[in-house]
Amino acid sequence: MIIFFFLNQNKYNKENKKCLKKKQRANHDSAWKDILDAYFKEFMEFFYPEIAEKIDWITPYESLDNELQSITTDAMVGKTFVDKLIKVKSLEGKQEVVLIHIEVQGKKEDEFSKRLFQYYCKLFTKYDQSILTLAILTDNNQGWHPTDYQRNVFGYSVLTFNFKTHKLLEYHDKKQDLEISSNPFAIVVLVHLIFLETKKDPKARFLMKLRLTRLLYDRGRGRDYVINLLKVIDWALVIPKDLELEYKEKLHELEEEKNMSYVTSFEKSAIEKGLQQGLQQGLQQGLQQGREEGREEGEYLKATIIAKKLIAQGRSIQYIQDLTNLSENEIINLIELEKA
Repeated sequence: MIIFFFLNQNKYNKENKKCLKKKQRANHDSAWKDILDAYFKEFMEFFYPEIAEKIDWITPYESLDNELQSITTDAMVGKTFVDKLIKVKSLEGKQEVVLIHIEVQGKKEDEFSKRLFQYYCKLFTKYDQSILTLAILTDNNQGWHPTDYQRNVFGYSVLTFNFKTHKLLEYHDKKQDLEISSNPFAIVVLVHLIFLETKKDPKARFLMKLRLTRLLYDRGRGRDYVINLLKVIDWALVIPKDLELEYKEKLHELEEEKNMSYVTSFEKSAIEKGLQQGLQQGLQQGLQQGREEGREEGEYLKATIIAKKLIAQGRSIQYIQDLTNLSENEIINLIELEKA
């Protein structure tokens, strides 16, 4: 069994505007989840090529997210949640399990190594297989790079749990290689580095966002490739409204220049609006009584429907709170109801 813990360690600077910080926190984990769904094989080839070459990619891999929820409810109660559990087949014909752990944090976590070990124990108990734990660290702390968890009694080592980590910050001196790489996760890493470097400089972020967008279109990889990575760029590199409007104009010009009528990144707001409309239709069909009881209750019911959908997707409690304004206890109760 192979476990992948993907740690998304973001520090939100107090100098940034509050509205940008909230949008950043709410969407960043979703962007990573979506790109992992679209390019899991490429993720493995970029970060763990020595393992990717041992996987039988001809055999379709299987998502085990529903089983994962039964293991990780406790993690969702905090600001941690496990996002993807995938079963793959090795070239030797063995079934292996890959766990990708996505977490949004405001600071370095001292208990990180211990928590990886706790997940190891839960999954070992469930699957009774050897487990290799891998982690990707996206924080901005150069001095923090955990690799193991140890326990000692009376000076004797009774436990050493090792895991292999990658730190995105260490790609800083490899930007040129990232720009010419055909792997979509090279762009993802570039986006993250720019996110860290331009926290206090919205104009620089705007210019780099334009540059990365043009790079996508210049590669000519097709509509899905462009759209999937535009989502990452747009969600990670949040810019003020005036610069966003300018970006929108430049993006339209780029599409006309390249003769590519793709759904541009700023149009995700329209997609989100369509999702809300779809949820409202479901509310009208299934909750007529709630509608009649007044606007306040209707809004609450709509929020619970949205929350249930997000719970089913494995979203974190913090993410659900940001989108629905429900309390942590209300969301925990919904999680327990969904499990029942």
